[in-house]
Amino acid sequence: MDYKPLAKDILENVGTKSNVQSITHCVTRVRFVLKDESQANDAAIKNLDGVLDVVKQGGQYQVVIGPSVGSVYEAILAVAKFPDSVVAGNDTAAPTGGDDDEKGFLNKALGLISSIFIPVLGLLSGAGMIKAILSLCTVTGLLTDKSGTYIILSALGDTLFYFFPVVIGWSAARKFGLKEIYGVTLGAFLVYPTLATAASSTAVSTIFKGTIFALKYKLTFLGIPVALQSYASTVIPIIIIVWFASYVYKYCDKVIPDVLKMVFVPFFTLLIAGIVSLIIIGPIAMILQNILSDTVLWLVGLNKGIAGFLLGFFWSILVMFGLHWAVIPFFAIDVAHYGYDVINPLIFAGGLAVLGSAVGVAIRARDERVKSMSVAAAISAFFGINEPALYGVLIPRKKILLSSFTAAGIGGAIAGFSGSKLYSFGASGILGLPCFINPKGIDAGFIGLCLSGVIAFAIALVAALVLGAKKDAADPKQAQKAVEHSDVYAPVAGESFDLTTVNDDVFSKLILGDGIAIKPSEGNVYAPAAGVIRVAYPTGHAVGMVTDDGEELLIHIGIDTVNLQGKHFKMHVNQGMRVKKGELLVEFDEPAITAAGYDTTVMMVVTKTDRLKSVMPTQFGPVTKDTKVLNVELKELTTDADTAAIASH
Repeated sequence: MDYKPLAKDILENVGTKSNVQSITHCVTRVRFVLKDESQANDAAIKNLDGVLDVVKQGGQYQVVIGPSVGSVYEAILAVAKFPDSVVAGNDTAAPTGGDDDEKGFLNKALGLISSIFIPVLGLLSGAGMIKAILSLCTVTGLLTDKSGTYIILSALGDTLFYFFPVVIGWSAARKFGLKEIYGVTLGAFLVYPTLATAASSTAVSTIFKGTIFALKYKLTFLGIPVALQSYASTVIPIIIIVWFASYVYKYCDKVIPDVLKMVFVPFFTLLIAGIVSLIIIGPIAMILQNILSDTVLWLVGLNKGIAGFLLGFFWSILVMFGLHWAVIPFFAIDVAHYGYDVINPLIFAGGLAVLGSAVGVAIRARDERVKSMSVAAAISAFFGINEPALYGVLIPRKKILLSSFTAAGIGGAIAGFSGSKLYSFGASGILGLPCFINPKGIDAGFIGLCLSGVIAFAIALVAALVLGAKKDAADPKQAQKAVEHSDVYAPVAGESFDLTTVNDDVFSKLILGDGIAIKPSEGNVYAPAAGVIRVAYPTGHAVGMVTDDGEELLIHIGIDTVNLQGKHFKMHVNQGMRVKKGELLVEFDEPAITAAGYDTTVMMVVTKTDRLKSVMPTQFGPVTKDTKVLNVELKELTTDADTAAIASH
């Protein structure tokens, strides 16, 4: 499938490539950091075929795609041809505009965590699965921890986790606009064998003794105590170190003469960042990381059942808004720090609950489109990708959505009471089940976890079967407004004539739909009916709207006038604006457009929909904005889905 048309539409509606400060993607979303989010056309992007939703959170503009996100992302890169600093997620340069300063510390922090962890998440899950499968093999007796096969696979699974500072250093360097080799080198410096051995040896003294900041040390640097830590598998220290190194590098690159940069910029960057990282940044960051881990563990331990229900219930909401990235790093941190994590088991049942809801909707659905969409969403949920089911299936059905959250909460409570633990960071969903097996053998925690998933799936499935597959009922007041026919008035004064005679095959062959053409006598385009503006092209040459009666209208000013790039046009409406009949939409300079060599015929079509029965022109000849020019006949409403479709406009 060619994703370039979708990529072009997304780029156009986020404010073109010039508005993109950085871009990355996760398993379901293309994640932009925009210079000015107000330039993005949310509604237009949501309406694109292939886009599930738009989420603005964590300092990011997230376009939810689903499983094909990788292909869409690559298509965007191919179309836009961004420089490396944008693709790398460079967030250090000052933006040229927008409200970045107003995003707040939390949004910036979430955006930072997301952009650093997303590039390594797949590899992290793959390495975790190797460790999980090894646990399964030893529990079942297929391998022993003394066999060569086990030792080799164990090394392969552990390598990424042990050298995590190296990998995170690479990703953080991309984020902070530092050359990746610096991040890799500083990460490797933290786990250098000699230093790692010194960190594990018996210390000779303690600084800050008797406080929570007490640190033991054995080595000194120029007489300064160096409180070496075990940085293997750590996250926070290397992120802060690379951030600091990025500023050292930029300063050195600025003040050192060009003829000396090749040697002395790397020299001073490594020297300053490396020494400061061991003496100051590393120890402080380790204290911070341990405090955060201990605090989270303490909070969860207060009441595992309540914690499980709350986190299980709200996890999918966090996913919907992209806030889950604030929690995910703790899974890996806790596994490295304690040997296990108690947070992830509390959300395991959430994926099974979403899966159950999607399966239930698929079983109850009569509409083949709903059934096929639900089946595809269920398959994604089975593999741990819940967004397609959340956005495409559950959100339009609020009662089923709530039942899914409740089922997830109940499952989380069961996992909490059972003392379930995650022993290796691996795949999501059912495939990640081996990650919860205790290396010593299957225990009550693992059995409880399996039970939590089965119960959550069953509750969500039964609820969906009972509630059915229909979307939420439309507002009765809105539904009463549905009509079988309506009148559409001329959008511009002039001489109306048959649309099939215009000099444009797309319109004359009625490819988009039937309607009418008008040779304008003035340069004002008015709303032909009351409704909502769906598309307001920046170039001013076209407007799309949905009338209160449910028709979708496209008003196109001139032929090939898009080439004017907005010259001689002035748009008076915006995407999502409600307009009354006769309200001014666009001004255009008809004489200037004609002088530029363009046909100024205004074409209005009623675009083809399932509800449309017929479109009949009622007036050929002189018209004004108060002249009825089209009679639109609609099919009789026969289903709740039809009523909901009108109400959704």
